[in-house]
Amino acid sequence: MSAGLQAETVRRQAPAAVLMVDLTTRQVVHVNGVATELAPGVTLPVHLDEWSDAASLRDLDGAELSETSHPLSRVARDEPVLGQAVSAARRSALGERREPLWVVALPLVDAPVLHDHALVVLIPLVEAAIDSLPSDLAAVADDAVGLAAAGLEASDLGGDLRDRALGATALAFTVADALDPEQPLLWVNSAFTATTGYGRDEVLGRNCRFLQGPETDPVSRGHLRDAIDRGVSASITLLNYRKDGSEFWNQVDLSPVRDAEGRVAHFVGIQTDVTVRVEAELEARRALAAEQEARADAEATRTRLSFLVEAVNRLSGTLDVAECADRLLGLVVPYLADWALLVHDDLSGAPASTVKGRHRDQRRQGEVDALAAVLPRALLDGGVADVLLGESQVRIIGGLDSTDSLEERAGYLSDLSVTDLTRALGGREALLVALPGRSTNRDVLILVRTGERKAFDDTDTTTALDLGRRAGLILDNAALYQAQARIAEVLQRSLLPELQPVAGVDAAARYQANERGAEVGGDFYELLDLGEAGLAIAVGDVTGHDILAAAAMGHLKGLLRAAAHERHQRPAAVLEHVDHLMLGLGMPTLATAVFAHVAPLADGWRLTWSSAGHPPLIVRDADGSVTALDVHHNDQLLGLAETARTQHSVDLGRGATVLAYTDGLMERRGEIFDVGLGRLVDLVTSGPDDAEELCDHLIAGTADGPRDDDTALLVVRLP
Repeated sequence: MSAGLQAETVRRQAPAAVLMVDLTTRQVVHVNGVATELAPGVTLPVHLDEWSDAASLRDLDGAELSETSHPLSRVARDEPVLGQAVSAARRSALGERREPLWVVALPLVDAPVLHDHALVVLIPLVEAAIDSLPSDLAAVADDAVGLAAAGLEASDLGGDLRDRALGATALAFTVADALDPEQPLLWVNSAFTATTGYGRDEVLGRNCRFLQGPETDPVSRGHLRDAIDRGVSASITLLNYRKDGSEFWNQVDLSPVRDAEGRVAHFVGIQTDVTVRVEAELEARRALAAEQEARADAEATRTRLSFLVEAVNRLSGTLDVAECADRLLGLVVPYLADWALLVHDDLSGAPASTVKGRHRDQRRQGEVDALAAVLPRALLDGGVADVLLGESQVRIIGGLDSTDSLEERAGYLSDLSVTDLTRALGGREALLVALPGRSTNRDVLILVRTGERKAFDDTDTTTALDLGRRAGLILDNAALYQAQARIAEVLQRSLLPELQPVAGVDAAARYQANERGAEVGGDFYELLDLGEAGLAIAVGDVTGHDILAAAAMGHLKGLLRAAAHERHQRPAAVLEHVDHLMLGLGMPTLATAVFAHVAPLADGWRLTWSSAGHPPLIVRDADGSVTALDVHHNDQLLGLAETARTQHSVDLGRGATVLAYTDGLMERRGEIFDVGLGRLVDLVTSGPDDAEELCDHLIAGTADGPRDDDTALLVVRLP
């Protein structure tokens, strides 16, 4: 094992025991705290053998050192100990255990004041290193044996052998005078000079502070100074500088050595160049910090993506613009902001049409609502206008909580009441985010943070931008859907107006679009008051389920109304005239329809009808009997060709009810016509007499599944 590698086997977490031995009396005269722990209760000075027995030192074979030629005896004979493994007893509440130690000892023959003393250091060892002690120490030991055999005294060994012994451990030793206020160095070994580059003549008599430099940690330096002042042991790693100015990390184990009077007489320093270890630790820390940062970034990205996924799911769960806006505000508060405003502008030049707000503290929601209520046009003249016009996707406004003059604040909020409300809410910084739709920005999200929260950073801005793009499209889709629904509703209401009251007649009608299409279609109904001539009833179904079908239906309905006023007493003639007009006008439309005329009789009514491929009328007499009128005489659909059509008549009593409807009320996918018709007849039989109530009864009774077709029905109860 190399000398450098040997240093790595020393367990530096545990401090070394240091003894000072008077060679003239062979007594231990000074010890540090760790040595006192090894041999508790021993009063100094004490003979080496007595101290060894008190510390229960043994060799690797388990024999008491006092019974062998042990290293402490060799120290007493002025011989250096060049490194030897021993063990000492460590006592605790759990009992006694043996701890391996590495002994280094040498006479201090050239140290002022200490020339008749020897330094003994017992260093804790890593257990795994006991069986692999360094071969270079053995070589040094051989040198010592050879010199002894040549008749040389230990004092004649000089500094070379001693320094080779200590240098082989890669540890630098120093002895400082603790009685001098400056604690000057009295002695250093060659490992110290090799490590620092300073010669003995340059360091003896000086305090070790000359190793410190501009980057030496003042806190570590303070800990070392404090230990010296208090006369206690210390183990500190700090940055030192060699003579050539190069840096190295120096682990300093400082031990006070007390004299017979209990005074700290000397400080023994064990210094180790741990640059490789410290740099490895620093690199490991940097790698750990980088890993933690990467993990934090990954976690932040995961959290951000999870937030965006949740946002899209929640916002896409409704097609109502107001509900979508509420959900958006609920998402960003408090995740991105302490309170927020959603500003909508129709870009017509008028003030913002809607401003909604949300605060994380429900107790302050009223303040946000007040701000939203008074938000002036001046806000749109500032940063919000830029975002709405597409000049900026994100804009950060700072200083919302400032007390600057109104003129200095005019760039973002130019109304004093607004700025006062903003400041009262604690607004410090606002992030304005565009919510772009398909063609333009109509919505801006204003995210506000108070002084209790950190400012917006790049991650917040990126998240807000991503959310803005997604939310803008979702809001735009919801607005588009609502606009289409509104158009469909207005169109359908215009085409299917409320029934005009007819004296003595109880009538009601319903329209329902299919559940998979727009709220508009090609089904229609009509009830015409013909005065003394009676009533006209019509119902029809233009092919298709969209706005084109509705437009064609409106055209067809106008033709039917015109023909009915001229030819109502002959329903077949009405449908024939409609055929003629459709073909003459080139209408690319097909439709089913039934037109019926109800003429008064002395004791009832005569119902005359003609059908163009339409489901049959259903009649319920006053006695409750229900009949589906003949379905075997249906003529062809309207719009195919001009042809002679048939008509049929039936007399009804007073109080009879006539039901006209389209096939969406009775047909179900995969079901034959007669089954659906039979179900509808049963519903009419069991239904109430009132026309409105009967309509609701029929709609409810056929709502057991999704409607694949539009539905129109007209109920007329004759007096």
